[in-house]
Amino acid sequence: MTKTIFIILITFFSIQINAQTVDGKIEKLLELDGTIGNIEKIITQTIEYQKKSNFGISDNYWEALEKKVSKKSLAELKLIVIPIYSKNYTEIEIDNLITFYNSETGKLIIENQPIIMEELNLPLMQWSQNLSSYVIDEIENKGKNESSSDEEEKFKTEFKAKYGLQILNLTDLAIDQENNIGDLLIDFGKTDGKEDITKIIRVKNNSNKEIEFQEPKFLTNEVIKFDLGNKPLGVGETRDLKITLIAELAENKSYSMLSIDYNNGDRIQFGIKYDAPAKEISFEISDRKLKFKKLKQDFSRPYVFILKNTGKKEFYISDIELDKQIAYLNWNKETIKPNEETEIKVVFSKQLIAKQKNTDLKLEVDLTKGEKGGFSSFANETIELIIE
Repeated sequence: MTKTIFIILITFFSIQINAQTVDGKIEKLLELDGTIGNIEKIITQTIEYQKKSNFGISDNYWEALEKKVSKKSLAELKLIVIPIYSKNYTEIEIDNLITFYNSETGKLIIENQPIIMEELNLPLMQWSQNLSSYVIDEIENKGKNESSSDEEEKFKTEFKAKYGLQILNLTDLAIDQENNIGDLLIDFGKTDGKEDITKIIRVKNNSNKEIEFQEPKFLTNEVIKFDLGNKPLGVGETRDLKITLIAELAENKSYSMLSIDYNNGDRIQFGIKYDAPAKEISFEISDRKLKFKKLKQDFSRPYVFILKNTGKKEFYISDIELDKQIAYLNWNKETIKPNEETEIKVVFSKQLIAKQKNTDLKLEVDLTKGEKGGFSSFANETIELIIE
């Protein structure tokens, strides 16, 4: 019995030692393949971002905070990653990976990886845009298939049976073949972005009751406007349902699904398509240059740049880079909507200036189109601001 217990204990401790050994090897692998280094960079960048947004806090605090956050975050990361590596790699495979990353070739890969990723950043962004354009073009070509007269007659019959409405101007519209839903496609085509375009769905009420139309309740933007009439459509009556593309708001290639509600719950579904020029970021800045005044206290009064959105599209300040760390920044991190203003505040530190040769300061302010956290169409612009 004693012998059996001894064997069990030896086996248990052997498993624990082996598990610890494997965990240690995975940690070593995470260091060698650059995972730990990349995480440490992310932590440093996060701290630097907060440092710029919270001026007046000592450097010693930020250094201590970075060490504390690094210790906690890396420990949590290992708890997440180690079980996944253990599940997908045997110990022998982990040993082979460690050997590889310790080799000259492995070290070369890790050394060049950040450079390659940085150089690939813009090309991959362009590749992504080209991919989206290619897919849209393929969809458009599919949608350009002409309907035969039999298909049109079948569509009219099914549409009348489904909605109680007769389409009177199908030659001005199209059957939405792209989604194969058997409903209408309203194609505004390629626009110049200068004048609104109105399309008409001319319908006749072929049902036995009045039909009341309502605009879509969940329209996410104001690019499309509706004029559906202000009273119910009587039995046998005809009406033009007007759908207008607002030129100053529409941009890029777009294909979306919309619906007109009628009779308290039923919907007429249709596709909306257009190809409009991209809208650029438009802004005004109160000053491009401000004059530096000699500091009389440890911190200067705020130097304020006022930024106004003068365009039709919203944007936000995605980043601000200083050419030297002699001041602290504060700015609005939220979206700046058309006609709204925001402030960029700069506060100089006497302590930081003492470490530099001069007080001239250059700010590179990056503006990114779109709602913060949303799709930006990759449009951006950089403003150079100076305090001298």
